[in-house]
Amino acid sequence: MLNKKHAPQLAVFAVFAAVLIAALVISGIYADICFDNIWVFIVAAIAYLALTVGVLMFLIFNEGLFFSSTVMSGLFCGALSVLPIVGLIVTMLQVPSETDGLICGIALLVLGVAFLVYLIIKALVVDLFQPIALNTLNMIMLIIGAVFMLIAALVALITKAYVISCVISATLVLTMLVGAAWAKNQKYGKFHNIVGGPYLLFEGKTDGYSAYRIPSLIVMDKDVLNSKCGTHFKENVLLALVEGRKNSAHDVGVVDMLGKFSLDGGKTWGEQKTIFTFGEEVGKYGNPTVVLDKDTGLLNIVHMSATKATGFNYNTFNIRGKLKDDLTFEWEEPVNISLPKDPNIKRGAADGVRADTLMVGPGKAMQIKGGQYDGRLIAPASNNGSSFVIYSDDHGLTWNRSEVAGSGNECEATQLDNGDVVMVVRDGAGCCNYHPRQFQKLSYSKDGGATWYEKEKTTPLKTPICMASVYNDNGKLMLSYPDSFHTRVNLSVGTTSDGQNWSSKLIYGGAAGYSCMDGDKEGNVYVLAEIGKVNYSDAIVFAKLNTQNRN
Repeated sequence: MLNKKHAPQLAVFAVFAAVLIAALVISGIYADICFDNIWVFIVAAIAYLALTVGVLMFLIFNEGLFFSSTVMSGLFCGALSVLPIVGLIVTMLQVPSETDGLICGIALLVLGVAFLVYLIIKALVVDLFQPIALNTLNMIMLIIGAVFMLIAALVALITKAYVISCVISATLVLTMLVGAAWAKNQKYGKFHNIVGGPYLLFEGKTDGYSAYRIPSLIVMDKDVLNSKCGTHFKENVLLALVEGRKNSAHDVGVVDMLGKFSLDGGKTWGEQKTIFTFGEEVGKYGNPTVVLDKDTGLLNIVHMSATKATGFNYNTFNIRGKLKDDLTFEWEEPVNISLPKDPNIKRGAADGVRADTLMVGPGKAMQIKGGQYDGRLIAPASNNGSSFVIYSDDHGLTWNRSEVAGSGNECEATQLDNGDVVMVVRDGAGCCNYHPRQFQKLSYSKDGGATWYEKEKTTPLKTPICMASVYNDNGKLMLSYPDSFHTRVNLSVGTTSDGQNWSSKLIYGGAAGYSCMDGDKEGNVYVLAEIGKVNYSDAIVFAKLNTQNRN
């Protein structure tokens, strides 16, 4: 888990540890001067150790988020140094522990409690700061450290060790202030290896939505649209779909499917349009998974929807729509393609997904071009921990289920030059489990996705357990993903020409989550991705990738 990249944090903490040890040794020698109750010293030492471990975990697990890991390490060490250094000074000067400071001690203790409550609500309830396993574990460790620090400060107050109580509380408050100040002032990261954009299409806390998530991008060929739908587009039509989450970044609540169009290759975008909504009813239209049928010209949006009134028991639909010149759709009746419902299943997961839910995508679906299965529509899907595809040979009216391609859930597929279908499958380890080293995996099919001759072939591309996107750019297989074992950060694109040897280039240095790539016949490749300052759910960005000299 630790490597040379962590040298700045470890170096700063090594110096800090030396000062700490010296301070604790000297304080221990004179403990009878400073502490009327030795238990104050013991509880404070345990609490301080837990808090320090939590801070170090925070710095390591979230590398790539910070504007500077070295500066952040220094700031945290400065805050944590208050206790050992001031404690040493108090010891050496032989300041009586009962020196008047009751009011100050109470005030700092109350402030520390307020910060602890804020940390719990912000990290684990409201925003779910980077909600994956290592950060959840990290938040719990920080909370434990804070609780013990407050207990130590309270014990010191009760035993009239007012100075020590103030120092303990002040250390905790300053440490939390460093984290809060960083979260408040952190800026967006830098973009690399792009030739168009970046364009911030959707940003949280704007237009009535708390957060935007789950990007789905499709480039609709103007020739197909014009010949099949009677439109008059001069350029390809780009459609960016997302989930607009009104209440929070959580997976359930009031969640609409929203979209924006571009008619100039992504340089400018139209106004935000509501594609599907339950209005103000608590419900969700989610996981947009799109494909344009080249034979009919109809856009297929495979998706899931449910309401609170139904216990968020999702149904899965395909809806076909004809795009018109004014960028509105003429929708057909949706086709329910859900799995049979099991009446014995009463509850779903936190996101409402149950063992009988057909979960699709998210991202894009695909259509096979050429060969025996020409025209087949394929939508990656999953159910109860297994990934597969559903496919349609009648232009999206009826669907069949393939054999299992791998363990996991969210997935996306594309067609290789030899006609094979390749699918990237999100690892089934789950974001709430410990996963120190996981890699992106691919599955391959020769019969249009019906069966898989190679399952879960491991690539060298890291994953923090997150949905990834896959695209075939003229024989070069591309995969967009967060390049980290620890957390969703560093949006990157891996490329291979032979399926064996991969190169990877950074696209965005900062918080990054789900993404969707698509392109056109002219060789342009675009990406729509979740990015952020602190959370990957802060915004949705569009960019045109630099596909030159990828290897």
